[in-house]
Amino acid sequence: MKKRLIAAAAVFIMMAEAVLPVFASATDIELGVEVTAEAAYIVNDDTGRVVFQKNADRKMYPASITKIMSAALAMTMCEDIENTMVTVPYDVWVEFDGIDISNAGLYGGEILSMSDLIHCMLIQSANEAASSVAAYFGRESFIEAMNRKARELGCSGTHFTNPHGLFDEDHYTTAHDLYLITRWALTVPGFKEITSLSYYTLSATNIHSEREIYSTIMLQNSSSGYYTRYIKGIKTGTIDESGRCLVTRAESGGMSFTGIFLGCPFEVDTRFWGEGNSVFTNARLSFDWLFDNTEVSEVVRAGTPVSETSLKYASEKDYLMLYSAFPVSTIIETDTSESPVITYETNIPEEVEAPVTNGQVIGSARVYSDGIYIGDVDLVAMEDIDKSYFIFIMDRINRLLTSTPAIICYAVLLVLTALYIYYMLVVVRRADAARNRRN
Repeated sequence: MKKRLIAAAAVFIMMAEAVLPVFASATDIELGVEVTAEAAYIVNDDTGRVVFQKNADRKMYPASITKIMSAALAMTMCEDIENTMVTVPYDVWVEFDGIDISNAGLYGGEILSMSDLIHCMLIQSANEAASSVAAYFGRESFIEAMNRKARELGCSGTHFTNPHGLFDEDHYTTAHDLYLITRWALTVPGFKEITSLSYYTLSATNIHSEREIYSTIMLQNSSSGYYTRYIKGIKTGTIDESGRCLVTRAESGGMSFTGIFLGCPFEVDTRFWGEGNSVFTNARLSFDWLFDNTEVSEVVRAGTPVSETSLKYASEKDYLMLYSAFPVSTIIETDTSESPVITYETNIPEEVEAPVTNGQVIGSARVYSDGIYIGDVDLVAMEDIDKSYFIFIMDRINRLLTSTPAIICYAVLLVLTALYIYYMLVVVRRADAARNRRN
């Protein structure tokens, strides 16, 4: 009994705040630098935790960031991008007439592999390559597929009208939606590798000889003054209506982040580089601060006691302690001396029947760090508990005796007994009295 009271007290302390509503914001990390982007969204890839957001759901024009969706989608729709040959439409430049665009200098009638076209889209941000890819699949149906995929990914503020990102009032997205799109695109085989290249050699075509194209992400170009060793792709975008935009990944010291920066000013930003591109400056300052001031910490160890539930048919105990099946980590600031407060929102049965085996999954819990949701964990038993057949049989007898059919039988028996008593005390006695009078 004493052990049970101690265990119950421990669980009560751990669960005291779990029953309270969570009103915390999406992130409690205060980024120590100013982000001048109109909209931004930064996620720690190791934990999935949002570490910074600014106007994450605001409608924005994505410019060439659009090519994350169109390129990744083409890679999933084409069975063999290396050996699928595509002819650049002869009228490919008509839609770009009079517009200064990023391009790879492709000609109408030029034949390239789908792989080379996708490299042109993602590395040099070639708009005519994006239009050629869309034309190969059927432009309108391809754009419909882009929007359909966005909906499948849960993007509620996104709509595409073209495959390249040139301005259209009805072509828009949000920083949060771009994170969802990028997270999916990174699962497409080859996408991450392509976007991480600083240059690429295009194969010779029927028009051009072999030549090189260069990434628009100058942060990953070792010959650029913007070179930042930890930057790993993914895509830039710039038009007048969108400002400077960047979606990128950063890896350093065992940590990884994905950052979306939209609507950065065209003006020079001198906070890091003397003549700094504002979107590159935003990314560099943000990631530098995160790598210097945060760390991924295991806040729930495997085997941490989380909750308990009632236990039936066991001879020595009537409750079962439940423990975390695996560790849960989150990102925390390194300059704080206070450990985060961990609370749980459990989903467990009201009771469990023996036998129970060590490692058996009983339920699950949502884990919160300082009120911020950080992940789910399975809850397991950490002992073998045998079934007491004596208790089981007695329970079955008790259930049988207290079941609805049994209660009905008791009621019928009671009525019959009452009728019998009435018959004996009233009917029989009256009959005897009448017989005695006759005699």
